[in-house]
Amino acid sequence: MQLVDLDTDVNRYLSEPERRIFHPNYTSHSITLRRLLSHSASIYVNPQVRNTYYRPNDDVFNESLAEFCFKYVNPNTPYWLPKPPGTVTSYSNEGTALAALVVERITNMSYIDYVKQKVLAPLGIDVTKVGVRLADFVNTEDFVKHYVYALNSSHLIWWNRQIPQLHITQIPGNLPTWLHISHFGFSPYPSALLRMSARTLSVYLQMFLNNGSNILHSLSIAEMRIVVGGGLISPYNQGLASNSTGRRLPSEFGLAWYWYTMSNGRRYIGHTGAIPGVLHLMLVNEKNNLGVIVLSNGDATEPTDLSKEIIETVERIHMTLFECFDVNLGHASAFRTKKTLVKYFFAIFLIFDTFV
Repeated sequence: MQLVDLDTDVNRYLSEPERRIFHPNYTSHSITLRRLLSHSASIYVNPQVRNTYYRPNDDVFNESLAEFCFKYVNPNTPYWLPKPPGTVTSYSNEGTALAALVVERITNMSYIDYVKQKVLAPLGIDVTKVGVRLADFVNTEDFVKHYVYALNSSHLIWWNRQIPQLHITQIPGNLPTWLHISHFGFSPYPSALLRMSARTLSVYLQMFLNNGSNILHSLSIAEMRIVVGGGLISPYNQGLASNSTGRRLPSEFGLAWYWYTMSNGRRYIGHTGAIPGVLHLMLVNEKNNLGVIVLSNGDATEPTDLSKEIIETVERIHMTLFECFDVNLGHASAFRTKKTLVKYFFAIFLIFDTFV
């Protein structure tokens, strides 16, 4: 990994002697980039607090990334697991944001500028079509809108209790109907707010299939795939196999990405994402020769049977495509390269654009 040592205490890179970051009960266990990227730094913020991270429009950028990180990840907060860093895993958006702050400090660039200039542009991606702020785009009219489904009036009440700041509204008509969520931001934005198309994202995923292309060494890609601690670090509250929506929680973390086991028992590496009105899943098979992307505006954050159905549908799309194209990869003449990437855009449960 360029410029940094993954096992060095991040305070060395943050250069904030008056605001050092450490677990208040385990001061001898350093917070390192490896632990942040593998979600094993023992950082945990409860869902009620996380819901306050959502802000309408670009309001989250009224606060800097540093201000966010030092507010929520510091020894004076209660946002720590009762376990030493490096001994358990628990997914943390805050930890990812802190890793991004390290990037800012060592490069003297904003995180999004670094991503655009050092990651996306070298891959040939048009960076004018990528951003985190709505203001980064000349036209947002073609942005996919966010919706959640309301079976009855209690659903609208539930949503506006969870995230009142987004002012979720009901589309005119009788229930059941859709609720509309206007465009919003997310305070730990490096973990969940890079706006791009499925086609653009596929270029980045192709880099992973090609073992780093021109931006990462193949050894770095290999290290990303290795399960932290050799698989000996258990998830915190290991007995909880899924959350209230039925979405399986990750338990085998590499660096930034993690291993995802489908209902058919097959393992894939990649990343999923779920925020209000958004559900995405991007995976690569174990052989590292096939990837599938599904980006959707189907919500899977509300604890309902419909959320479970949406998750199962997205997973079935992945399993079907992997099974289909994994078999057909034996017929090399059917494809221009041996590395095959399947991209789908999935909106309101209907696939409307497919290309290979």
